[in-house]
Amino acid sequence: MSRKPLVVLGMSGGVDSSVAVHLLQQAGYEVHGVHMLMIPEKWQTNLQAVADVETVAKQFGIKFSVLDIRDKFEQIVIQQFVKEYNRGRTPNPCVLCNKQLKFGLFAEYAIKMQADYISTGHYVRTKISEYNQKLFYKAADPQKDQSYFLSLVSPQVVERCIFPLGEYRKEEVRDLARQLGLSVAEKKDSQEICFIPNNDYKAFLQQILPSAAFRKGKVFHTDGRFLGTHQGIQNYTIGQRKGLGIALGEPAYVTALDAARNIVFLGGQEQLLHNQLTASQNNYFIDLPLEQAVEVEAKIRYRAQPAPAQLIPHKDGTATVQFSTMQRAITPGQCVSYYQGDALIGGGIIETV
Repeated sequence: MSRKPLVVLGMSGGVDSSVAVHLLQQAGYEVHGVHMLMIPEKWQTNLQAVADVETVAKQFGIKFSVLDIRDKFEQIVIQQFVKEYNRGRTPNPCVLCNKQLKFGLFAEYAIKMQADYISTGHYVRTKISEYNQKLFYKAADPQKDQSYFLSLVSPQVVERCIFPLGEYRKEEVRDLARQLGLSVAEKKDSQEICFIPNNDYKAFLQQILPSAAFRKGKVFHTDGRFLGTHQGIQNYTIGQRKGLGIALGEPAYVTALDAARNIVFLGGQEQLLHNQLTASQNNYFIDLPLEQAVEVEAKIRYRAQPAPAQLIPHKDGTATVQFSTMQRAITPGQCVSYYQGDALIGGGIIETV
């Protein structure tokens, strides 16, 4: 009798990865759950996670283990997060975490277990593309689609990925959890950035950085007017309107941050509009011609709508993205993802606009 294919499933203790166990079993897989301990204790808010995973694992009769990668998470994700804000940039730690940890170290761990596939509770689909290779695709639920966060995952990992929630809407997953009698059926979704309490990144930075890191600097209008002083460039991000500490008598937004000179620039809505960016650390899931324009839809942040653009990959690993229409608040440090239809074909990190 042939054995069932083994799937190693990342289990957070939430409703999504718990329902994923059921769906994978229904599809004929043997499931081994792995809970990744990532967030250092001082930042951990989900203290019930391991117990929840254990309860769900027992209900479905699967083995589960704990993978402690807290040191790596602090080194790779948190330190990079802080470094980027010190550079006047706005990072997306989830993209980095998926690349290095959830589909990096976790994938290596699964291979050592001789797993056939790896899986998570992400809302993403996979299928064979017109290029005759397996690619990530947008989820059926546009409100929950998480393909953007996988833009930098190694192309070699895609072949091993299974996402059982890709065809489901969130409310369907929640209903299924209730029908299965899961103890986590009503558990709230995790917050936007898992290691930042209340999603207050400023408070987090103030706790983790010495006060000397927040250097006072000058605030200028884009027309050259001196407007006042700021209390640290880390407190600002492109497109920000609230909490500027300066009253102009007209709507004002952060339009640029110059970390080298420690200057914050403010301006009107029109100064936030750009139609071109340069990206570094580009990752492509298909072969693309260098120095030639490729028609794509590019997405400059998670909640942004993909917009028609030309992607020009360069020999040095950077890429130029030229949009058909102006984009608001393109932000250095954020991820830009590249799509053709629903297929994710790559992504990079925004450097300049």
